[in-house]
Amino acid sequence: MAQFIPFIAAAAAAVGTIAETVQARKVGETQARGLEEQARAAALEAGAAEEAQRRQTRAAFGETRAAGAQYGLLKGVTFGDVYSQAATAAELDALNIRYEGEGRRRGFEFEADVTRAAKPLLGPAILSAGTNALMAFSAAGGKMPQKPTIDDLQEVKISSRKVKPRVSVTGPRMLRNTGR
Repeated sequence: MAQFIPFIAAAAAAVGTIAETVQARKVGETQARGLEEQARAAALEAGAAEEAQRRQTRAAFGETRAAGAQYGLLKGVTFGDVYSQAATAAELDALNIRYEGEGRRRGFEFEADVTRAAKPLLGPAILSAGTNALMAFSAAGGKMPQKPTIDDLQEVKISSRKVKPRVSVTGPRMLRNTGR
C-alpha cells in the first residue's frame, strides 16, 4: 500500500489543479453575469430618469405657457424665444441623462467581457495538472510500483520431480544446470 502513496499524492495534485480552475471559471462567469445585470439596470435607470426629466419639463412648460397666456405674453417675440431656448435646454438635459446612462451601460458590458476573457482556460489547467501531478509524484518518491523481476530476487529455484536436470536461479539472471 505504501507504494501507492506517490500516485495518490499525484492524483490529488492533478484533481486539485483542475478543480481550482473550474471554480475560478464559475466565479468569473458569475461576476460577468452580475456586471451584465448592472448594465441592464443602468440602462433602465437612465431611461426612467430621462422620462422623468421629460415629464417634469412638460409640466413646467405647461405652467409657463399657461402663465404666459394669462398675462397675454404668448404673442410676444421675446416669450417665444425664451420658451424655445428653454425647450432646447430641457431636451439637451434629457439627452445628457440618456447619454450618461448609455455610457454606464457600455462600461458594465465592457467589464463583463473583460471578466469573461480573463477566466482561466481548461486546456492549460489540464497541462498544469499533469505537471503538478508529475512534480508531486517525483517529490513523493517517484517510483512506479512494479511486479518483482528476476533481478529483484535473490534466489529462485525451479524444480520438478519428473524433469531432469534441475534448474535453479541464483542471483540476477544466472541460470545454471545442477545436473541432478
